[in-house]
Amino acid sequence: MSVSILLVDDDPLLVQMMGAMLGDLGRVRFATSGEAALEQIAAEAPDLVLLDSEMPGMSGLDVCRTIRSNGEYGDIPVIFVTGHRDEEFEVRCLDAGAVDFIHKPVSGPILRARVRTHVRLKQALDTIRRMALTDPLTGLTNRRAFDSMLAREWKLAARERKPLGMLMIDIDNFKRYNDTYGHPAGDACLASVGHAMQTALMRPMDTVARYGGEEFAVLLPGINSAGIRIVAQRVLEAVLALRIPHRHGLDGVVSISVGGAIAEPAVAVSETPAGTVAGLASRADYALYRAKQQGRARTCIDEAAGLAPAASDEGDRKDPVPGGNRR
Repeated sequence: MSVSILLVDDDPLLVQMMGAMLGDLGRVRFATSGEAALEQIAAEAPDLVLLDSEMPGMSGLDVCRTIRSNGEYGDIPVIFVTGHRDEEFEVRCLDAGAVDFIHKPVSGPILRARVRTHVRLKQALDTIRRMALTDPLTGLTNRRAFDSMLAREWKLAARERKPLGMLMIDIDNFKRYNDTYGHPAGDACLASVGHAMQTALMRPMDTVARYGGEEFAVLLPGINSAGIRIVAQRVLEAVLALRIPHRHGLDGVVSISVGGAIAEPAVAVSETPAGTVAGLASRADYALYRAKQQGRARTCIDEAAGLAPAASDEGDRKDPVPGGNRR
């Protein structure tokens, strides 16, 4: 994994010296002011920041506080490079969010050792976070991460006045598949279906997640009504193309049913259930229920605002509300 280090100091000679000391540890970038540092971080977050405590204009303490207050890159480790050695100043730096100190004049071995230590810690934490947001069986985004993405994309769509689409997907007759072939085969089926749907998506901003059990969800920012139908059909056909044998499946293979909905958060009526994130998810889920009722192995897209009434379907579809029992 390539390591990115940002050096922030208004002394060009010190920046050059530390850059030479760290050149073989990763890609080193430079900034000579706090404002320039924040611009670089916003454009491309580094793995670690080495920050001068005292600079003209925005101080190092202010830069560190700003980094910590940002939800997107607030976990970047910040090491202060400072001539201060008094306890009170170090406490202020730690309160601002620093993880360590390097005192001037800078020692090459100390600098390299502390950078390596904090980069390793950052990478370990990144791995833990990825695991917490990833479904271990399929490798897809998990329900927790998907719900956060959905809420974030809803706000973004409202701000940019763009539509937001969502697909809800069930593997047809999956309980019978597990009963017939066993749970290890069921797990392999889930992984294969998830991978097929992932490869069927064509835009980098589109996300497929394992929503629970044999159910998946796809988030489609900025999609229009024609686009959501195309994506729904692509994921349907990608799973059918796997030709996974299923004695109780349509045409003897594993298939999926796909329900979708599209909303425009900027014009949604906030007082109605349809004008919420939960409303979009409920509409997509009910469209999935209707795809099941119409015979499975098909898509159904709901473009009209409004929540559907509760209903039930004997077999693998127990309720049309997101989060219900899917098995």
